Order: sequence, then C-alpha cells, then structure tokens
Amino acid sequence: MMSLLLPTKQVVIMFILMIIGWICYQIKFLHEQTVKDLTKILLYVVSPCLIINSFRQSFSAARLLQFGLVFSLVVFLFIFKIITSQAIFSKKWVKDRQKRTVLRYAGTYTNAGFMGVPLVQAILGTKGVFFAVPYLIVYNIFMWTHGIRMFTQKKQSFRESFQQAVINPNIIAAVIGMILFITQFKLPDVVSDPMNYIANLNTPLSMIVIGTNLGAINLKEDWHDKLAWSGVFIRNLFFPIVILGILCVLPLPAIAKMTTLIMASCPVAGVVVLFSLLSNFDVKFPTKLMCLSTLVAIITIPLVICLATLIGM
Repeated sequence: MMSLLLPTKQVVIMFILMIIGWICYQIKFLHEQTVKDLTKILLYVVSPCLIINSFRQSFSAARLLQFGLVFSLVVFLFIFKIITSQAIFSKKWVKDRQKRTVLRYAGTYTNAGFMGVPLVQAILGTKGVFFAVPYLIVYNIFMWTHGIRMFTQKKQSFRESFQQAVINPNIIAAVIGMILFITQFKLPDVVSDPMNYIANLNTPLSMIVIGTNLGAINLKEDWHDKLAWSGVFIRNLFFPIVILGILCVLPLPAIAKMTTLIMASCPVAGVVVLFSLLSNFDVKFPTKLMCLSTLVAIITIPLVICLATLIGM
C-alpha cells in the first residue's frame, strides 16, 4: 500500500521547485522570453522523450488491453467533464462570456503534462507513466479540437483541429513508443541514453516554469474572488472526487486507476492563459484562476490520493 506521506512529500518537493522558479523570475534570472523558450523545450523535446521511455517495458497482450481500456475511460471522462462544466458554469450563473469560457475550460482541462506526469513519475515510476500516456493522448486531442474552439472567434473545421492535434509531438511520441512496445525493438544506447537524460529534466524544469507564473497573483486582492474560487473547487476537488468514485467500480489495475486519478486531480492547465491571450480575452481572471488552483493543489492532490488509498483503491 502506498504510504499516505509519499504523495504529500512529492507535492511539497514540487512546490519547492516552483518557489525556486518564482524566485528566479522575481530576481530576473529568468525573463518572459526565456520562460516561453523553456516551455517549448518541455512540450516539444522533454515530454516526447519521457513518453517514449514509458513504453520501454516488456510486452504483454494484457498490458496492451489495459492501455486500451484506460484510453476509452479517459475519453469518457473528458466528455463527462465537458458536459458537466457547461451545466455548472451556465449563462444564468456566469453572465460574463469570457469568464464563463475560462471556467468551463478550467473545469475540463488539468495541468496533466506539466504537473501530472512528473507527479506520476515520482510516485508510481515508469509503469505509472505508461498509464499516463492514454490521458495525455486524449488530453491533446480534446484540447486542440474542443478546447481551442471554445476560445477562438474564427472557428476551425473539425478536420483542421484534429490534424493540429495529431501532429503534436507528444502524439507522435506515443505512436513511436507504442511501436517500440509492440515490436519490443531495443533502442541502441547511443539513442536511449540521451533520451534518458532529457526525460529526467521533466520534473524540475516543469515545476520551475510553473513557478514563474505564480508571480502574477496578488493574494491580497485575488483571495476574495468568489467566482475564481468556485472554479478552483470544481477543478481541484469536485471532479477528482467524482472520478475517484467512478474508478473505484472499474476492473482496472490499481496503478492504472491511481495514475488516472492523479492526472485528473491536477490544477487548472496553464494553457488557459495562452488561449485567452490568443483570443484577446482579459488574462487577469484566467491567470488568477490558474495560480490559485496551483497553490491549492499542494493540499488537494495529496488529499485526493490519500482518500483513494484509504478506501483501498
């Protein structure tokens, strides 16, 4: 059984790395352009290497079936979150269209790549990351189809959106990894060793980049925004607890369930700020929501994981 202290310890370690990122940004060791460049390296270099590495396991039909089942489950979970977020953050309750869009997006999309994968890697190891890949694949497909269409005034066709999602380096890495997993082809050391070094950058670099964003929040002013807190509650507690209930009744391996739960329990995705910028939204509210959700996650993620452990998942 997973120690109750382990998830708390790992989240605290990640929070310390985030504080280091925040300090580096405040004292101008890191600048805005540098953070953007590091984000690109994480998304397009580090993350694909980590995904390919996660497939370097012994093949079995049972494991492949489990992968497929988790993939189908995550598709269902995203559809469920989209419908539920639209119902909760209705036009009647949230009058402002921009804030309504941000809240609906925040309820559906977690910071799975930047925070979820490093946390899964730290707590569950490479086997956990293997089951995090279906979440990442579905996340990217939905984010670059449904997610971006929520914000853009000029609507892309579904075909254009789907093509944009499919050519994402993380999806390509998942396809390469799956081929390696099925064929059991062993990469030569001259290729695999550099990939290992790059993949190991994921946790510290992701947390430092997230930490640079925390400077945008003004706790004295933003702490009293009830609408932002409603988004934090739905993202950080409501959906994770509901998903925990769903996972409890499914016949999946414990490691697959815990991985999916961790990915679904992460705070609001930082991409909400990027999409808001691209759509000329006021970025103060999405930035506030993302920062508050990230700060609260130091309590809510261990809480949800410990709850899952206590009920024997």
